[in-house]
Amino acid sequence: MEPNPPQVTLNIFLIKDDANDVDVFLPIRAALEKHALIKDGISIGDLYVRKPRSNPPSWGRFFAHYLDPKELGKSSSTAAVLVVPVGGRWFAITFGQGRFLLKPESWEESFGLRVTLNSAAADKIKSIDKLSFDALSTHSKVQSSQEAAPQDFGLDVEQDLVRAVTGTPDDKTLGHRVSGMDALRACVSVSLEKVPDLLGRYAENFRSKAYQKSFPWVDNIAEVSRPSRKDELDQRLVELINTKPLERCWMAVPEIVEWANIDGFRFGMSKRHPKYDDIHLDNFLQELRDPARVTINQLRHNLVYCIGDDDRQIHQWPVYKCIYCELDVNNESYLLSGGKWYRVTKDFVADVNTAFASIPRYPVEFPEYDDASEGEYNIRIAAAEPERFALMDRRLVSYGTGRFEFCDLYTRDKDIVHVKRYGGSSVLSHLFAQGTNSGELFQTQAAFRASVNKLLPKTHRFADSSTRPAYEEYQVVFAVVSDSAGDKLTIPFFSRLNLRSAIRRLSGYGYRVAIAKIAVNPRRSRLQRLDAA
Repeated sequence: MEPNPPQVTLNIFLIKDDANDVDVFLPIRAALEKHALIKDGISIGDLYVRKPRSNPPSWGRFFAHYLDPKELGKSSSTAAVLVVPVGGRWFAITFGQGRFLLKPESWEESFGLRVTLNSAAADKIKSIDKLSFDALSTHSKVQSSQEAAPQDFGLDVEQDLVRAVTGTPDDKTLGHRVSGMDALRACVSVSLEKVPDLLGRYAENFRSKAYQKSFPWVDNIAEVSRPSRKDELDQRLVELINTKPLERCWMAVPEIVEWANIDGFRFGMSKRHPKYDDIHLDNFLQELRDPARVTINQLRHNLVYCIGDDDRQIHQWPVYKCIYCELDVNNESYLLSGGKWYRVTKDFVADVNTAFASIPRYPVEFPEYDDASEGEYNIRIAAAEPERFALMDRRLVSYGTGRFEFCDLYTRDKDIVHVKRYGGSSVLSHLFAQGTNSGELFQTQAAFRASVNKLLPKTHRFADSSTRPAYEEYQVVFAVVSDSAGDKLTIPFFSRLNLRSAIRRLSGYGYRVAIAKIAVNPRRSRLQRLDAA
């Protein structure tokens, strides 16, 4: 009877299939010690080892004025890579610092994630590393005290990008626990001579699409991490800007700002640069020495300055971070948002766009925007049409442990209107989150309705705040101030995605939902002024 194989933790990379020699992915192979691993005349693989160098610990420098760091002993780290050929592909299993012996970008992206999803049982997930495209755009790792299904982690299958997963396979020969993103980390009982067979099974799981039955949403969105692909997309971005048109490429303030404190924007700190009411790609290009030959370095290193009173700088961002762009490459779409590229499947983009196109447009035109901030706009139009609008902007309702804004404007037709100047994905996602949270409280909490009612003028008050609103009695309106040409409202993809999620929640609470575009007065639209020297 054979003894039970030892339990080991393997860190496994699948090398790209275009590697025709070990030197392609192990560039310093000649400087490493090679150990051929052979069992009964059959080669298992080759172990490449970099001999450790012993040095005083780096933290010893902190005590250098008081003692010789050598007195603290020496530390060393070994780096090794086990190279195993399986089915015409190379696998690299790293030990110690072995990962740094591999050439960057030489391995398959998402190998570990796919194998984990195909190996781990759907209801035996232990942790999920995710990036959420919500109002806060948070990156988090959620762990459970016990194994659970993805939905038990509070995962939004449409708004969360899954970066890594840890779970338990039903088939223990695949591992007692597996986790992965690009690399697969497997805690498994296996003897060395059985490693090639195990890697062959992992290769099958990588090729399999079985995970799409339980995790069909995983492939919808992925952050582009490979430097060479990001460079390629950056080059396509530059080509698009230089050749025009720019219908799918524009600039927007990338984060939430207090517009009432903003005097304008410049593409340089000197007063010789014009000050603009908002940021636009064509204005940036006009200020370049050669606007027809934009470079990626200019986009990355030129800054947008947000200017407040007394010409004080409030914020600054690289131009690149302010650019939103959509590109189609082969059968996939790529989005630049907040300075990062994302790959999105075309089918998913089409679904989101179809949903966005079906959202009702608010039938009544809002007055033009010709103000310094949303607050001033809300005050002005509420004062101009008091029979239609009740001003609710900044009238906060204390409820529980927080303070909430019901809306910016409320109409006698029971329209709950939220107004926001156009911005990047995070700005508009914050708008949709505000509307959703307000709508939930208003529908479910009588005390919240009563507090809101006290803030409304008598002409707009509810007849009975204790009664829960009837189905479709109220309409939530998201009104976006945008100076883009025409009546059509165009917002970034992640904002369209968040809006679809918000509408689903609001519809579940019994609201009608509409969107509106608030046009900007042409005089202000591309406001440009030179300050006196």
